Amino acid sequence: MPWALFYPADYSIGAASLGYQYVFQTLRELGAAAERFFASPVPYRSADADTMLERFPVITASIAYECDIPVFFRWLRGAGIPLLPEEREEGGFPVVGMGGALTYINPLAASGVCDFVVLGDGMDVMGGIADVLRRCAGGSRAKLWRELAELPTVFVPPLHAREGLEKYNLRIARELSLDGPYPMHSVWTTPRGAFGKTLLLELQRGCARSCSYCTLPQCFGRMRFRKFEAVEKAVDDITARFDIPQAGLVTPEAGDYPFITPLLAKLREKEIGVSFASLRLDRLTPDMITATSESGRRSVTVAPETGSDGLRFACGKKFTNDLVVEKLAMARGLGIDKAKLYFMVGLPGETDEDVSAITALCRRIIDETGLALTLSVNPFVPKPRTPWSAENFAEVRTIKGKYEKIKKEMRSITKKTPQLRLTGVKEAETEFRLAWYGYKESAALAAAVENGETRLPEGERARAAEEIARFI
Repeated sequence: MPWALFYPADYSIGAASLGYQYVFQTLRELGAAAERFFASPVPYRSADADTMLERFPVITASIAYECDIPVFFRWLRGAGIPLLPEEREEGGFPVVGMGGALTYINPLAASGVCDFVVLGDGMDVMGGIADVLRRCAGGSRAKLWRELAELPTVFVPPLHAREGLEKYNLRIARELSLDGPYPMHSVWTTPRGAFGKTLLLELQRGCARSCSYCTLPQCFGRMRFRKFEAVEKAVDDITARFDIPQAGLVTPEAGDYPFITPLLAKLREKEIGVSFASLRLDRLTPDMITATSESGRRSVTVAPETGSDGLRFACGKKFTNDLVVEKLAMARGLGIDKAKLYFMVGLPGETDEDVSAITALCRRIIDETGLALTLSVNPFVPKPRTPWSAENFAEVRTIKGKYEKIKKEMRSITKKTPQLRLTGVKEAETEFRLAWYGYKESAALAAAVENGETRLPEGERARAAEEIARFI
């Protein structure tokens, strides 16, 4: 069965997505003729065999980020595929589905166009979905929807949303055991991908912390680890067949992985360089910094989030500016000369003094460590299922004012003035609005895209929040 897998970004980004790779591999193992499509450079021919999209009776998208939703909708429209499911019932149009990280947080956000949405971890249910699609994709949509709706952790909007979510006990799969027979590393590497020839190794999922702004603890399940023996065997098997210059450790927080020290020793023994997906300052160790510098990297990326201790504690990160400087000084002493720092503005309870504290912290880091700094500053976007889910998104004018304040104050640092990268305020506002879309808003967005409109439909956040909460 031909099956189009769409990633709503260019090839370099999509090809580096570990979840997208897992789905591709699993479908191929199930006997589906899966081929990959990307938003660019060639959007309607597959990257695998140059096959035209019109030859695929099934299309599924991997959606990780709210702003990918309009990209997906416009891509379908550009291919001449009706966006609303009822309009695809006639005419031999493909079945359209969705999976990806966003389904753990808000499965409704793109539901307006989907015949089905895979809720969270999809590895255990993909065989059932493939079986239903083989039997029903070319026949009655009503029968297809009914059969898909019988599968656990599959949301079928044409049935569930239209008949009322309150009638159903829909469950998001968040507890996939990492000890099962599931992929744990890259299916492919490519120099054209965002990470080049780096082999991605997934070490853990979930998080035991409860940072106020973060979706990880509530949305992605309890903390689960790969056993070291399994990771070690995978490294041995892969390096016996391929030359692996670099390994990227995929984990919400590398310092939480209980076997990080023996794993780093194993990679050093194999002469494999190391990069980290995430480094939390209070878990940063000399071994991790040494592995980074020995890999030829001279930069670390960390997230203080704010420049003031009090606001950082409110965010759920229980470490001080003193610790930030201490850890970065350690990194400097072990061969690191650059640091990228992530900050947020528009946080609940934030004052002008808190915004100024970002510059003060950067000045202190430069004075005490000599590191060159790059700052990524992002507006706080409240998301479903987080402790701060009910908080407001700051007005565009307010965020712009905070940005101007930071730019002005950073200019007062004349020694190694930090580089500033400010996330677009309009993009953040779009992310916020899409994050709180329910089925009604998603269907309205689909209709707007069908009509060639670019404005996002207004949402009803309170009602959508109640709908989202029905996915247990």
